[in-house]
Amino acid sequence: MDFRKQFKIIIAGAGVAGLTLANMLEKFDVDYVILESHAEIAPPVGASIGLFPNGLRILDQIGCYESIMSLAQENAKLNYVRDENGKVLTTMNDMSDHLLKRHGYPMLFFDRQWLLRVLYDQLKYKDRVLTKKKVSNIMPTTGGVEVTTVDGDKIQGSIIIGVDGIHSTVRGEMFRLGHELQPGYFSSDQEDKVPAYYKCSFGIAQDVPGWKGGEQHILTGKGTSQLVVSGPENRVYWFLFAKLPMTKYGKDIPRYNKEDEVEFVKEHINLPITENITFGHVYAHRLSSTLTPLHETVYQKWFFNRIMILGDAAHKPNPIGGQGGNGAIESCAEFMNALIAKKNTQTTSLAVLTDREITDIFSQTQAARHDRAEEIVNAAHKSQALNAFEYPLLSNLVWKLAAPLAGDESVFCRLAEILLNSTTIKHLPLPYRPRALPFKDELPEKPVGRRTSKYVKVAFIVCMGQLIWLVGKAFRLPITDLGSWADSGPMGRRWTGSQELDWIIDMFVSVFACPLNGRNQAPKLQLVYFVSQLISPLLIYTIEGYRIGNQGTLISLPSLFTAGMQVQGIGRMAPIQAAFSALSSHELPTGRFVRPEVAMALIPALTLGYVIPTILALAPGNNIQSWQNWIALWQLAPPIFSTLTWAFSKALRWRITRDQSSSRDEAEETQKLESFDRYKTTDVPILQFVYKYAFALQATAHISILAYAYSHDISLFRTFFNLPNIFKPEWNLVDLSSEINTFFKFDQLFATTAILASNLYSVWDLRRLGYIRTREAFNAAVGVFGGQALVGSGATWAALWYWREQVLSNLGQ
Repeated sequence: MDFRKQFKIIIAGAGVAGLTLANMLEKFDVDYVILESHAEIAPPVGASIGLFPNGLRILDQIGCYESIMSLAQENAKLNYVRDENGKVLTTMNDMSDHLLKRHGYPMLFFDRQWLLRVLYDQLKYKDRVLTKKKVSNIMPTTGGVEVTTVDGDKIQGSIIIGVDGIHSTVRGEMFRLGHELQPGYFSSDQEDKVPAYYKCSFGIAQDVPGWKGGEQHILTGKGTSQLVVSGPENRVYWFLFAKLPMTKYGKDIPRYNKEDEVEFVKEHINLPITENITFGHVYAHRLSSTLTPLHETVYQKWFFNRIMILGDAAHKPNPIGGQGGNGAIESCAEFMNALIAKKNTQTTSLAVLTDREITDIFSQTQAARHDRAEEIVNAAHKSQALNAFEYPLLSNLVWKLAAPLAGDESVFCRLAEILLNSTTIKHLPLPYRPRALPFKDELPEKPVGRRTSKYVKVAFIVCMGQLIWLVGKAFRLPITDLGSWADSGPMGRRWTGSQELDWIIDMFVSVFACPLNGRNQAPKLQLVYFVSQLISPLLIYTIEGYRIGNQGTLISLPSLFTAGMQVQGIGRMAPIQAAFSALSSHELPTGRFVRPEVAMALIPALTLGYVIPTILALAPGNNIQSWQNWIALWQLAPPIFSTLTWAFSKALRWRITRDQSSSRDEAEETQKLESFDRYKTTDVPILQFVYKYAFALQATAHISILAYAYSHDISLFRTFFNLPNIFKPEWNLVDLSSEINTFFKFDQLFATTAILASNLYSVWDLRRLGYIRTREAFNAAVGVFGGQALVGSGATWAALWYWREQVLSNLGQ
C-alpha cells in the first residue's frame, strides 16, 4: 500500500516525550497516532519528575506551562548537601526561586503521572491516543511503515518515532531492520556497550513523621548517594543510588523484582537522610517504589529508514541530574524544527517527502541533539561519581573545602551550563518571561564553539606563562646593593627596632630614592608614570575579588595580587592574575554583581590608601626624613587600600542595617532577600562612576607626563624602552641608578603587555560567550590598542571595564 497520499506520524509511547510530541504536532496540524502499551494514559507507576527551565520553556510554547503551574506545588526553600551521617555540608536557600529569577522558570518536582495528565488533557484529538497497543513488529513499506501491535493490529504511517523508553521495542526493530537491509549501518555490539554503573531505589512516600516540607537533600556517601525532595500534599520523593560491585553491560544488566527490592531496602534501611530521619523511615511510608538498574548511554545512531528513536530510547542519563524528561522534550522540539523546516520548503505537503528527505529530517534532529545529549549524560555521571565518592580525594576537596567557600552562585553556574544551551520550537512564539540570563539562542551573537574557545584559552595562558618566564630573565635588581638614600650613603634608619626588618624597609625606600633623587629626569618621569598607571590594576583586582561569581576562587583574594605587586612586581603579578582570571573568572552576568556598599567604599579607599600616599611619596620635600616616611608608607599602599575598602564597606553596611531589627530570624530573612540583589543593577552606576574616577586620574597623568617630556625634550623611547637584551648574561650597566631604572622599565613593560593581552582576552571572552557581536568586539579591540597611546594603559583598562559592566548588566534586561 502506498501511504504517500497522507502524512501520518506513529508515536510509540505515551510518556512525557510521546505526549509532548503529540501536542507539538497538533500546533502544526500534522496527523499522528500514539501507541501506548499500558491500559491507561497516566498509570500510577510511582515515578516523579523534575522539570527545569529548559524543559518548561518548550512546554510554555505549546500552552502547557500555566496548567503545570496550577498543580499543587511545593518549591524547595532549603537545599542541603549532607555527608553519609546526615550532617549538613552546605545549605542553599530558595533554589527554585533563584532559577525563576535567573531563567524565567522555576524547578518543579511532582508526580510524573500529573504531568502526563496535563499533556493528555491539552490534546485536541484524544482519539488518536490508543492504549494497550504495544509495538511488536515494524516493516518498511512504499513511502511509509507498517506497525504490528502485540494484539495483532496493524497501523500504517509515514514514519514512526520511538519514545518507548530505555527498553525500546522500536529501537530493537530498528536495529533488526538495519542489520537485515543494510548490514554494517549499525554496529552489531551496540546494545552490548550500554553500561549500568548504579542501581536505584526510587519512589513516593507521604506523611513521613518528622519530615519538614520545602526541603531537598542530597546525601553523599561511599558507594551510595541519595536525592530526597519534598513534594506537594506532604509527599516525599526519593532516589537512593548504590554503585554496582562491577559495571554491567547490555544483556548482563540485571532486572530486579520485588524480592530484590526487599533485600536492597534491608541493606540500606538505616542509611541517614537527615540526622533524625533514615531511608527506612521514608520507605515505611511509601505509596509506591521500584528498584531498577540505571543505564547511562547515548546511542550513536538514532534512525534508520523511516524509523527514529528519541528520549530515553536514544539518550539515557543518570536521573541525579534531573534532565531525562527535559532532554526528551528538547529532542522532540528539535525534531519539530527539522520537520517544519522541511515542510516549509515543500510546494505541496509532507506527504510527498522521499526517503532521502525523511533521512535529512532525522539527521538534522540527531545532529542538533547528539552532542548535547552526551554532555547531559556525562554531566550526570560525573555528578553521581562525585556524590558517591568514587574518587574520595576529589569528593572530599569539593564537598568539604571548595563548595562551602564557593557559595551558591557556583552551583547555579553549573546548572546554567546545562540549562542555557537548550533549544525551542523555532516556528512557535516564545511567551515572554523576564529573566536575568538569556538562553544561548537569545544572545546577540552565536557563542564560539567549545573547541575553539579552549584553544584560545590555552594559548592565552601559555603566553602568560611565557611572560612570567621572561620576567625571571629580566628582573635583575641588585638586592645586596640597595639600602642607600640616592648618593648620600646608607640610610641607617631605625624603623622598627629589628635590624633585619629595618634593612628590608631601607631596601624598598632605596629603590624609589635613586630615580627620584637622581639628576636625570627620564628615570623620575618613568617612575611617576608607572605608579600612576597602577590605579586600575589595584582597583580592578579588588572589584573582581568582590564579585559574587568569583567566590571560592583565587580571584576572590585580591590582596594576594596587590601585595604581590609590591613584593614581586606588577610585571610578574599581572600575567599570573590574568592567567587565573582566564581559568576561573565568572562567565554569567549574574556573577558580575558587587555589593553596593563595597562599590561605594572604593573611591574613598583608593584616594586615602593609594592616591594621596603616592603623591606624597613622589613629591620631593625639604624634610628628608618625612619624605622617606611617605616612601616607606607607599610600599604598604596596596594592602592599605584593600583594608580600607573592607573597613569602609563594613561601616556602610552597618549604617544601612543599623535601623533594622537585630532578631536572628529577621536577620536571616534579610540575608535571604539580599541574595536576590545579584539580579539587580544597583551597583552598576556606582561602579561606573568609580571607573570614571580612575580613568580621569590615569588619563590626566598620561597626557601630562607625555606633554612634559615633549616640552622638555625628553626622549620617550629612552624613558620607557631602550632596554638591554634579557638573554645576555651581563648587562654592564654603569651604576645602581641605571640598574633600578632598568628594573622599573622592565616591570612596566611586562605589566603593560600582560594587561593589554588580558584586556583583549576580556573582549574575546565577551564575544566567545555571545554577549557582543563580532563588530563590537573588533571595535573594542581597536579601542584597547588605541587607548594605550591616547590615554595610557590604566585609563584604557578603566574605560574597558566601564563598557564591560554595561554589556553584562544589559544582557538580562
